[in-house]
Amino acid sequence: MPTGSALFPSRADTLGHVLAGHAHHSPEHSAVTYFETSGPRHSLSLTYAGLYERAGRFGALFTSLKGDEYARPFVLIALPNGLDYVAAFFGCVMSGAVAVTFHPPALSTARAGRNYDLRTRRILEDCRPAAVVADASMHPRLRSLSTEAGLDPLFLDPCAGALPEITPLPAPLASADDLALLQYTSGSTSEPKGVMVSHANLVHNAAGLARNLGSGPGQTAVGWLPLFHDMGLIGMICHPIYAGMSVHMSTPAGFLRSPVSWLQEISHTGAAITIAPDFGYATAVRKVPENKREGLDLSGLRHALSGAEPVRPRTIDEFTKAYAPYGLSRSALMPVYGLAEGTLCVTALDHQAEPSFTEVSAAELRAGRVRPGQEGSTVTLVGCGRSFTDDTDVAVVDPEQHTRTPDGEVGEIWVSGPSVAGGYWKREQATAETFGACIQNEAPRPYLRTGDLGSWHAGQLHIVGRRKDVIVHHGVNHHPQDLEATAEDAHPAAGRAAALGVTDRDRPNLVHAVLLVEMSGYGTRDTDHEAVVTAVKGAITEVHGLALTAVAVLRPGAIPRTTSGKVQRREASRRWAEGEFTPLAVWHSGRADKGA
Repeated sequence: MPTGSALFPSRADTLGHVLAGHAHHSPEHSAVTYFETSGPRHSLSLTYAGLYERAGRFGALFTSLKGDEYARPFVLIALPNGLDYVAAFFGCVMSGAVAVTFHPPALSTARAGRNYDLRTRRILEDCRPAAVVADASMHPRLRSLSTEAGLDPLFLDPCAGALPEITPLPAPLASADDLALLQYTSGSTSEPKGVMVSHANLVHNAAGLARNLGSGPGQTAVGWLPLFHDMGLIGMICHPIYAGMSVHMSTPAGFLRSPVSWLQEISHTGAAITIAPDFGYATAVRKVPENKREGLDLSGLRHALSGAEPVRPRTIDEFTKAYAPYGLSRSALMPVYGLAEGTLCVTALDHQAEPSFTEVSAAELRAGRVRPGQEGSTVTLVGCGRSFTDDTDVAVVDPEQHTRTPDGEVGEIWVSGPSVAGGYWKREQATAETFGACIQNEAPRPYLRTGDLGSWHAGQLHIVGRRKDVIVHHGVNHHPQDLEATAEDAHPAAGRAAALGVTDRDRPNLVHAVLLVEMSGYGTRDTDHEAVVTAVKGAITEVHGLALTAVAVLRPGAIPRTTSGKVQRREASRRWAEGEFTPLAVWHSGRADKGA
């Protein structure tokens, strides 16, 4: 990555300053393109000069707002993926307003609507935005929720051309230490927490990604991830724009309607980079028939990052096998590890390295050790590389003793470096507990406790699971991700799975091991459902030595997940305990039932 040039200034305080440089030196270069995923090929684009001008108009409007609990105003961006989302975000970046990225509602069920309203009201009460940028169709609902929260923000609908004709900002106003973004966590708890990301955090993470991936002008990135999520916003917008690339994006809904459109856009543009969670690559294998793949050329794709949820070895193998005939190189697949509290990226594979898998002993892993094993029950771990920048320390730490664990031992992943965010908005205790950890017997240095479990092995970080999600059954630790991978491989009709440790209501010290598995869409008959139950029970017992308390087969999409695709285990456990699932088939130890 060149530095000190006109394109990449050696000192870029904010992404707004980087955008200003691109607009000056490469004004006609394509910055952002939104492409349709159905019907005739159609797209809308902004050049770097156009993006800078439109962002400047947003920014000029935002400078007239007054902050409530912070020196700068907060702006809630609740738009779907599109050019205006990017322009509104950069309007915040340029003006010094704090962007609060948010997602439009999912109204598939009444319960989903109630949950959305509850979460929205809590976020409004928490950050108290001075303005809301949203499609006009959302205004009545958001106005009502704002009133309930005691707020009266400015409502703006850029989608209808309602952005006032005002003079754009002549230059960015923010500085490196200013707060740039509140990234609300999308976990399973009912209390959303706003991760405080500074301009310096954004620049450091974007620059680190650009260096690792060799990103630069003349290259294209293609994706469909939601921009309200850190992987979409920072991985697919901030990082490419920092590097002077062209970004082509669609929407998650568009991808689900037409998964092949993602690959066609990569092929059409000769894109070098794309980013998706594991299920995106799995969907591109299972939902794109061979006749729809004809004519694809993926030979230009140098990096296909996989993150935001556990990376499945099977998915990497299947995606590589399916698209190798169309020019895809296995070395393009890049497992990465990161989290919103670290802005985005924490570890990544070395440039041009192929993904590596390690077969480890399941028994040793349950005991907290990573030991290779080819005999008996094994679990496959995926290497997620090393620290993505030299000034980021990724430590695996004994969570009780706060000392580093030796390589090959499982511990909690701690992170320290310039990309680590400043804490949680208005949550001093949670900030101190999560962002202020120190490693014993080392010079004082604050570390972020990620809550994730991992191990260093063969020079790479291997993710094992989440500390809070570990299922302790008869004194033995079982990591849900391992159980889920085994369940998903147990039967061809098995889809995505969720392994839960459900506490017994009458005996709090007793934990029931429950396995939920969705149908993949291939099997619909009752015999298929029962066959899945039998296969999953047998595989879990054989591989992990765990006698499940219950197995339930569910319809596709029934398992609750976060916006990034991670299983909401706490919510899933609650729904199971309350009997809210409607299984296609269910088995309890000692009896079996046929579901709906």
